[in-house]
Amino acid sequence: MNQLLEQIEFSGIVAVRDRLLKLERPLRLESGEPNFDTAPHIKEAMARALKDNATHYAPSTGIAPLKQAILRKIARRNNLTYVDNPENVLVVNGGMHGLYCAFQSLLEPGDEVVVPRPNWTATAWIIRLAGGEPRFCDLRPEIGYRWDPAELEKSITDQTRAILVNSPHNPTGGLMSNKDLEYVLDIAEKHGLWIVADEAYEDIVYDNEHVGIAGLAGPRPQEVRDRVVSCFTFSKSYAMTGWRLGYVVSTNRALTDRIKKMILYTVNGVSTPTQYAGIAALEGPQDAVSRMCREYRKRRDLLFEGVNQTPFLRCPEPPSGAFYLYAQITDEWASSAWELVNYLIDRFALGSVPGEVFFDTRRAIRFSYACSTEMIAAAIERLSGIGTHA
Repeated sequence: MNQLLEQIEFSGIVAVRDRLLKLERPLRLESGEPNFDTAPHIKEAMARALKDNATHYAPSTGIAPLKQAILRKIARRNNLTYVDNPENVLVVNGGMHGLYCAFQSLLEPGDEVVVPRPNWTATAWIIRLAGGEPRFCDLRPEIGYRWDPAELEKSITDQTRAILVNSPHNPTGGLMSNKDLEYVLDIAEKHGLWIVADEAYEDIVYDNEHVGIAGLAGPRPQEVRDRVVSCFTFSKSYAMTGWRLGYVVSTNRALTDRIKKMILYTVNGVSTPTQYAGIAALEGPQDAVSRMCREYRKRRDLLFEGVNQTPFLRCPEPPSGAFYLYAQITDEWASSAWELVNYLIDRFALGSVPGEVFFDTRRAIRFSYACSTEMIAAAIERLSGIGTHA
């Protein structure tokens, strides 16, 4: 049996979810699952595809109309005007599958990937499944959960192969500035490194415009642009988590050839009617995206105020993107973050995720405000009833 899988842990988020689902009317602040329904025009596009019998095998890297729609979108939205070949676009089975294919194609055994800490659980395990090793570099809460540039460069070793960029960030909601991203590009150019960009939350940004690191790489030499791999998903922007649709963009022919093989021998292509829904998502009305973002902002503000009223938790500033609030645990709580999570479940049926799940060495807890606004209000009411924990 595969011994590597013995070292891979199941998600702590799933463990929390499974406990909550056994309770009556739990407050689901543990999950990054948008509570919004997929927009009608997207569902209608899939229904038309089914009616038109678009139910057969598709090319394993995506149907041509979807690839063209993606090329138009990344030029318009992500400033990737230098990407104009459909061969640079590979349709995958969601954002996680895109990251899996990218790291499996990039890494040799022992290669290191610089990863933000804290960071979404799955990414480190995906790197390890590919034979690599995550090398964590702490994000600084005092500067909005961004990297200190000097610390980032100190993380580079002779074994470093790539840097992972996730902005807006899960679990903190931090947003890297263009200056931050340019510095990452400087480091990658200096050391000949790859950059893997997880763009899952590209459209959930509150106060700034987010372009993405691949777009900023445009003026750089071609060898720098060719070492940036961007992984996108429809899940968060379009409330399409259950559709399992994403795409990888790379101008590196050697890498895309390898990713093609990964797609072929893992899923052999994404569901054909789902891809037609993806075209409608990208080319159709975008008002649902902006409407969801406005509602997330309201929820963020409610949760930020409510969390900071508890004696156990402090969040210095509201998150700049995504739909997570990452709070530091104060000295008023004497036990571990996991024990706080369990306490909130047992006493209030309230879900959250401890920082340990995200490899954080500091005591912290993540709340998601992707659930309903009513659920956020109920969570705040219950949090307000917390007394001092001995």
